[in-house]
Amino acid sequence: MPRAKSHSREKLLDSALSTFWKTGYHVVSMGDLVRETGVSRASIYSDFSGKQDLFHACLDKYQEIVVPPAFAPVEAPGAGLDGIRAYLSNLLNRFEAADGFGIGCLVGNTLTQIAIEDMATREKLLEHCDRLTNGFRKVLTHENSQNGTLTTAQIDDLARCTMISVQGLWSYARLTDDVAVLRAYSDNLVTSLEARLRGASH
Repeated sequence: MPRAKSHSREKLLDSALSTFWKTGYHVVSMGDLVRETGVSRASIYSDFSGKQDLFHACLDKYQEIVVPPAFAPVEAPGAGLDGIRAYLSNLLNRFEAADGFGIGCLVGNTLTQIAIEDMATREKLLEHCDRLTNGFRKVLTHENSQNGTLTTAQIDDLARCTMISVQGLWSYARLTDDVAVLRAYSDNLVTSLEARLRGASH
């Protein structure tokens, strides 16, 4: 009769997600995962084929439990620029409540570490970036339909630019404890989007 597992897959994922998020995918070793999760190497391998497989499952869980509540203001039906403003403000409030030096975005943190040949992980990261871009595109399209002047191609470019800007913001949040700097950047980002939509900048 098979021996019962001493851990649950979900608890392992929760602990591993936290470890990858704080420390970084390429920095974390299997030994680190054993220590941080409290699950033996053999038990980890009973659920996952290796570190990459476990990390990919963590990225999926990140999309399921972390991104939806954070990105909800942007993905809400009919969201406008206030949705982007609320998304940024909510995360900066959390940053401030934690006394600064946030852990950033799991995807953004990993983007700077990913090996060129690791195509499978790159595809996972691109899925997240596409989700953000699509959310920003819907907001910008909604705003543009009311009194904007941009073409569909310009909206696409602006949505992608917003995604890249946001990833940079969360990456910089790992470097500074000055929330005022981060708020000023987010305010300028939304103001720039407003100006671009109104045709004030080309």
